[in-house]
Amino acid sequence: MNLRLLSALIPFLLLSLTACKTDYPGQEATMAPADAPVPVKVVPLALSTEVIPIEAGGAIGAKEEAKLSFKIGGIISQVNAKEGQYVRRGTVLARLNATEIDAQVRKARQAAEKLERDLERAKKLYAEQAATLEQVEGLTTALEVAISDLEIAGFNQAYAKITAPVSGRIVKRFAERGELIGPGNPVFLMIGEGSGSYVLRVGVADRDVLTLAMGDRAEVKLDAYQGAIVPAVISEIAAAADPRTGTFEVELTLNPEGRTLRNGFIGRAKVFPSQQAKHYRLPLDALVEGEGRYVRIFYPDDQGKARAKNVRFTRLLDDEFVVPEAELTGISEVITMGAAYLTEGAAIQRQ
Repeated sequence: MNLRLLSALIPFLLLSLTACKTDYPGQEATMAPADAPVPVKVVPLALSTEVIPIEAGGAIGAKEEAKLSFKIGGIISQVNAKEGQYVRRGTVLARLNATEIDAQVRKARQAAEKLERDLERAKKLYAEQAATLEQVEGLTTALEVAISDLEIAGFNQAYAKITAPVSGRIVKRFAERGELIGPGNPVFLMIGEGSGSYVLRVGVADRDVLTLAMGDRAEVKLDAYQGAIVPAVISEIAAAADPRTGTFEVELTLNPEGRTLRNGFIGRAKVFPSQQAKHYRLPLDALVEGEGRYVRIFYPDDQGKARAKNVRFTRLLDDEFVVPEAELTGISEVITMGAAYLTEGAAIQRQ
C-alpha cells in the first residue's frame, strides 16, 4: 500500500477504534434515545409578601443648607464668623458699610415729609378755592410714591447685614472685610445642625418608588464608621423623576445616635418599603436565559412536558429572582435542575 495513503488513513482508523472502545470487557456502546425524558427537579410556587429592601447609595448632606448673601451691594465693613464656627440663630454674621444706604433712607424720609407738608397746604388752598382738585390729587399720588421709596430704602437698610437664619455651622466663607460685593453674591455657606439635620438622598427606580411611603424605615451603613448602621426614615419623596438619571430622589433623615456626621460622608442605604406587592421568589436555577428585564423559565404541563415562558423580573437577589404575581398566573410549579437542557414540549422526568 502506498505509504502516503496509509498515513492519511491512520487518523480515521484511530477515531473508529476510540468510538468503539469500552470501559470494561463486555460493555456495549449505547446511546440514549433522542426522545428520552429529561430528568428535572420541580419546585412549587408560593406567593410572598416578605419585604424586599431597596438598596441605594449616596453622600450625606445637611437638610438645611443655605448660601447667605446681602440683598444690596456695597463694601463689607464687618465679617464676624469663621469657617467651622458654630453660630446661633439671629447672630449677625456680616455687615455692609451703611453710609450710602443710611443716606438713601434719610433722603427718602425727607422727600416724604416735604410732600406731606405740600399736600396739607394744597388741601387748605383747595378748601379756599385757591387750588384745584387736580393739584391735590397729584400731590397725594406723589406722597404715596415717596412713602413707597422710603419703605424700599428701609427694607434695604435692614438687609445690609447678614444674620444666621438657623443655628448651625459655617462651612465656607467667600468674602472678607473691605471687599466690594454685589447683591446676591454668597458670603457664607451655612448648614443647620441639630436633630434631623443630616439626610441621605438616594435615587430610586420608578418600579420601586410606588412601594415607598413617608416614614418608612431604612438602615444606612457609613464608611466613615467602618460600616456602622445608622437608623433613618423617609422624610421626602420626589414627585417627579430627575431628568438626568430617570430616578426619583428619596430623602432619608438620619438619626446619628450620638455619632458626629459631616457633609460628604458616604452612605449605603437599605430602605424597607411598607407597601410590598405580592410576588414570587424563584431559584436562580430556574432561569434559563434573559434579555433586559425578561427571563425565560420552564414549567411542567399536565402531560409531563416542559413549557417555556418569558416573564418579567423586578429584582435579582443573592440566589433568587423576584417575579410579580401577574407574570405567573395559572402556573403552580417551575422547573429548576435540568431547565438548561430543555426545549419547548420536551418530555420530562421528575427527580
